[in-house]
Amino acid sequence: MTNTKGIHHITAITSDPQKNLDFYEGFLGQRLVKKTVNFDDPNAYHLYYGDAVGTPGTIMTFFYWAGIPKGTRGNGEVASIYYTIKSTSIDFWKERADEFNVSYTEKVLPFGETVLMISDPDGLEIGLVASDVETNVVPWTEGTVPTEHILGGFYGALLALPEDRPMGPALEEGLGYTLVETKSDITRYTATGWPGKFLATQVRADLQQARQGAGSIHHIAFQADTDKEREQLKTQVNEIGLGSTGLIDRQYFHATYFMTPAMILFEIATNNIGFAIDEEPTELGEHLKLPAQYETQREEITATLTPLTLPRNT
Repeated sequence: MTNTKGIHHITAITSDPQKNLDFYEGFLGQRLVKKTVNFDDPNAYHLYYGDAVGTPGTIMTFFYWAGIPKGTRGNGEVASIYYTIKSTSIDFWKERADEFNVSYTEKVLPFGETVLMISDPDGLEIGLVASDVETNVVPWTEGTVPTEHILGGFYGALLALPEDRPMGPALEEGLGYTLVETKSDITRYTATGWPGKFLATQVRADLQQARQGAGSIHHIAFQADTDKEREQLKTQVNEIGLGSTGLIDRQYFHATYFMTPAMILFEIATNNIGFAIDEEPTELGEHLKLPAQYETQREEITATLTPLTLPRNT
């Protein structure tokens, strides 16, 4: 059995790239580590946020298509995502939320953790979980969040499931997650490392099937250190009857995709390439980087993209 270390990245959809940038870099203090375009649609932005270098397990990414309607919440989707913060940072984040006019609700998760629930400008649900787990994030010292209060990468994510499409085999036999326990109808699974160690599922038969749009998670990706490990995970997925793609080069990682029984798109992504492959580490996110096949169209592509102002430069 090959076991994923946990979440690699999560990709969502935004209706406004500037508001998105102001929230994730300006408010949450995540560094925009890559400004590029969708590999399949060069007229659509693809923005990547993370720690100072884009460590796997810290990476939140967004597609932007002009005019895309708001998504419909439901089952068959990643319902909410969670970052880890220090237990001593709860008051800091409450005060920061008030300063940025971001509403929040403080609650306790079924497994005992205190969490501040907030929403991004498109309504994506985000939890800041008070936890003193040690993660290997690289602090972005030029951001606006003090180092002692920075996000520690992903804590986990919650999947909303249809009643008749169990996810246990995909998680346990496919990706090597371990089932922890079920509390208050939420089942928690654990991977082998931080950040991004936890994944939880909840059957939501009361909801209609989700429809993707602005504010929706497009897919969630899981870590494989190397292509060899990615292939091993792919084999495990195939052995339980879930078809998968071959290797797809996403420039900053190699990927394999597969659709789960709950109709949530999963990806296996490698850790060993990274975001400094085409940009100096000190300049991550400063320049529009295009996949090689689109470089000859740079002038035309640039003309179609909404100009963005980085909060770090204001």
